Amino acid sequence: MKSLLSVDSLKLSEIQEIIDSTYSMYDVLSREIKKLPTLRGKVISLMFFEPSTRTRISFEIASKLLSADIVNFSPSGSSVEKGENLLDTANTILSLGADLIVVRHSREGVPWFIFERLKIPVVNAGDGKNEHPTQALLDLFTMMKHKSVKNLSEFRNVQVSIVGDILHSRVARSNIKLLSKIGARVILVSAYTTLYQNLPEGVKVKNFIDNDVLSSDFIIALRLQRERHGNAFYPSEREYFEFWGVKQDLVEKAKGLLIMHPGPMNMGVEIDQTVAYSENSLIFDQVKNGVAVRMAVLYYLLTKGRLD
Repeated sequence: MKSLLSVDSLKLSEIQEIIDSTYSMYDVLSREIKKLPTLRGKVISLMFFEPSTRTRISFEIASKLLSADIVNFSPSGSSVEKGENLLDTANTILSLGADLIVVRHSREGVPWFIFERLKIPVVNAGDGKNEHPTQALLDLFTMMKHKSVKNLSEFRNVQVSIVGDILHSRVARSNIKLLSKIGARVILVSAYTTLYQNLPEGVKVKNFIDNDVLSSDFIIALRLQRERHGNAFYPSEREYFEFWGVKQDLVEKAKGLLIMHPGPMNMGVEIDQTVAYSENSLIFDQVKNGVAVRMAVLYYLLTKGRLD
């Protein structure tokens, strides 16, 4: 594996190895001294062209805990504001000694563009509405950890429902691919206007949350992507919450259903605040697990990855 650009590029053996490494990194995070010398001397550049809190900070913490040096880049205050193009910016970062680039961009395909031209390991931290592979990996780890399983084969009969704006969600795309690849049962719940075609074989589609959805082991509520479409795909936020919001009465009706969300959350739109902070919620576990997963990904790419 040269880079982590898409879930498509991951073999089952690689997913398993990353999960195994994540368990080890998670144990490290519980120690009094958390820092490892593993990536000492390596330089990781974080190139975020879109706002980010959880992903950016967790990559930064992960890099520091592995003893790597960090070059932070944001378009504000950089030569991008003077008209510098993306390739020149990336080449500048490479010339400054970066060994790996983590990139987030509002346009689909930018991580591939950088990798193909610079031949440097690249991690896709979100490209438009296309993919967000490390989020899918941390979601998988969160679910496996809660189920107390470490092998992918033990997760095959788990049912996961993904609810909300599927069409515009890179988190949904990566999760659908990853869960389908490992053999989990996947249900999508969305308005017809916020679904997309060519879903993996076996993925169920529903228009509303029903008893089948409520019998799932996990529900992943998706953020409504206002910045990508405004409100053109649904009548109003009130109606959206009524039909596709994860509400307290639904959680109470289900038995053992666990709630997840990639964040940031729009309270009262895709999820009820009481649900987000309830004992059924794994949302803040996801945030914590994000550091361990990204430590595992950086370790894997910079110590085991091979470039042509």
